[in-house]
Amino acid sequence: MSNQSPQAQEPGRDQGGARLPTVGDTVVVIHRVLAPPGALVQPGAPRDSTIATLLRAPDVVREGDSVRIAYTLTVWSAGRHEVVLPGAIVVGIDGKVDTLADARIGLEVASLLPADTPIESIPPQAARPWVPRADRTELPFLVILPLVAALILLAGWLWRRRGPAIPPPPAIPAPASDADRLAGWLAAGEPGLVVDHLLHDPAGLPAGWPAAVAEVRFTPGADSRLAELAREGLARHVAGGGDEG
Repeated sequence: MSNQSPQAQEPGRDQGGARLPTVGDTVVVIHRVLAPPGALVQPGAPRDSTIATLLRAPDVVREGDSVRIAYTLTVWSAGRHEVVLPGAIVVGIDGKVDTLADARIGLEVASLLPADTPIESIPPQAARPWVPRADRTELPFLVILPLVAALILLAGWLWRRRGPAIPPPPAIPAPASDADRLAGWLAAGEPGLVVDHLLHDPAGLPAGWPAAVAEVRFTPGADSRLAELAREGLARHVAGGGDEG
């Protein structure tokens, strides 16, 4: 796999004639690279220099058994120059990568200054004014502001139409005490559940009842005493009208 010699072309000018590109002109450098069908060719971009500047990404076009790479350059220095094009990278269909050698092209650029006049005798031209790169206009604001105002009016109209606020649901009161359920626990031999329930709502219980329960609540062999306290507390709780906690 090899690369062919590049050639320079200037749009609109005949390179075979006497006219040459001058400083500031745009030229197109054509570089053809031999590449098998299906191979991927990635060109390298020449670096900006005082000789030439790459204006845009190179154009890559397949032409039979080769790939045509077109570099669009702007030349900045008069005289005969050699521009180096970095070697392209060729990736074959089998995944093999081949980096080609750099290509060199001779480029002759004509000067804009008169050929028959000494450079020292030519006075420099006055600097040209800056070219504005943007137009200042209020047209976008005139277009956007009505749209924003319409959106604000629509939002206000929808807000007024949303109706009254939905009241929060009423609080659900706690269920009343179920003395029969506590009596059922006691009859089932679960005095501990009864005293635990009553300790959460000690209203109407004797002053010393919680302390007496604490003494025997977790004492082995004190089940009968705990049952007596449970019956006593349940009777006082029912008589006092206490609620279930």
